[in-house]
Amino acid sequence: MSSTSNQRKKKRANANVIRLSRSARLNSTVIIFAIILIYVVASIIISFMKEPITTYKVGSSNINSNITCTGIALRNEIEITCSKSGYMIYFVHDGDKVKKNAPVCTVDETGNIISAIKATGESDDGNGLFTQSDYASIRSTIDTYKASYSDVTFSNLYNFKSEVESKVMELSSDVMMQQINAGGTKVSSTLQTIKSTESGVITYYTDGYEKKTPETLSEDDFNKNNYKKTSLKSGDILDTGSTVFKIVSDESWNIVCQVTEEQAKVIQGEEKLRFTINDSPIEISSSYSILPRGESYFVVLPLKKYMVDYIDERFLNIEIILNKFEGLKVPNSALQDKEVYKIPKEYINESEKSSSKSVTVRRFENADATAGDATGDSKTTKVNLIIYKSDDAYYYVDEETFFDTDQILGKEGADVSPVLSLDRDTLTGVYLANTGVAEYIEVNVVKTQDEFSILKSDENLKEFDNIVLDASQVSVNQTLY
Repeated sequence: MSSTSNQRKKKRANANVIRLSRSARLNSTVIIFAIILIYVVASIIISFMKEPITTYKVGSSNINSNITCTGIALRNEIEITCSKSGYMIYFVHDGDKVKKNAPVCTVDETGNIISAIKATGESDDGNGLFTQSDYASIRSTIDTYKASYSDVTFSNLYNFKSEVESKVMELSSDVMMQQINAGGTKVSSTLQTIKSTESGVITYYTDGYEKKTPETLSEDDFNKNNYKKTSLKSGDILDTGSTVFKIVSDESWNIVCQVTEEQAKVIQGEEKLRFTINDSPIEISSSYSILPRGESYFVVLPLKKYMVDYIDERFLNIEIILNKFEGLKVPNSALQDKEVYKIPKEYINESEKSSSKSVTVRRFENADATAGDATGDSKTTKVNLIIYKSDDAYYYVDEETFFDTDQILGKEGADVSPVLSLDRDTLTGVYLANTGVAEYIEVNVVKTQDEFSILKSDENLKEFDNIVLDASQVSVNQTLY
């Protein structure tokens, strides 16, 4: 009896089951597969349509804001002339200091001394004019230049040429003095000795800048293409009234640098200027003044030392040393300013189970957010905050978390603060991309130059962190990959 009853129940159950044909089951499988395929294809197309988000690995670097410029050396240069024409014979070395009325050079009216030296040089006894020590001195000058030569410093060739000429002139002057002393009274009668009129430093060149001052310099004076320097050396024939040497009687001198208007504005904030001359390792500190000249500005640096070191140079390479900024280097495109609300801490609800923070907000469902209308129906809700930083009194939160018509309620519900009445601040930050999510963090910009900025390294951003290269491509907490 029981067996028959069970069979009847199974028949009734089977009668309620609708059996699908094989073709129907196949069609449903195709439909599901097609839906998945369409979703995958659409996702691929959308991903290709999106502009790819590039990240940048933060590195440490520095910005050197030094100003490199051309300087003109202006000294108290007294030109000494000759009263007779003839061949010049110098016996004081360039850059030497002399006393007042000390003999500096001689004018050989007849040219006998010069001719005798040339004749000796062309004879078999010519090698005897210079000693082994003299030749060693010349070779040392040449070897020093060769050791420091490079294609980058090719322009130093002209300085090297002047050095060799000066060295040969020194040695030649010594030889000429020996000839004069050997000639006795007969030779001396044809010579005119010229003495220094002041005590000071002797130099042997003219260039037309001798009487210039910082106030009389012009922009054209800095054009090296127009510069012409005439060296004075033993054996030269000079006419009556020509300059035979210069004497610098004062250690005080000026370097005048030409800078742009922008550079002048940067310099004006400095109490004193530190600078180097011709890549010297010595840093010099000096007071300064700025003179406007046409489209540029002249920076005048008064000095009371180092004049002798650059006695034979008119143009100097000056590097004005300003602040050197060190930190993390990021592209300016990665920086983004963000408006934030400053919410007093007494309004914040803190979760005991997590680090999340929220506020209680009265939100008007039908309010006009654009007009700031808060007269519609409202409800009370909790809003989780995106916090960028905090201080003793405030949390700085993302303004996009709120509507303009929102009202923040105090913890007890009594105090009400409309969102639009909150204080605001502007943060500068980058989007951190270490975790695949665009996390906005505040950064401290130390210095900006060209397309990059130097940031202060702190707990928010560190070297080797990944950030979004173009901050305009992403939003807060956007998934990057």
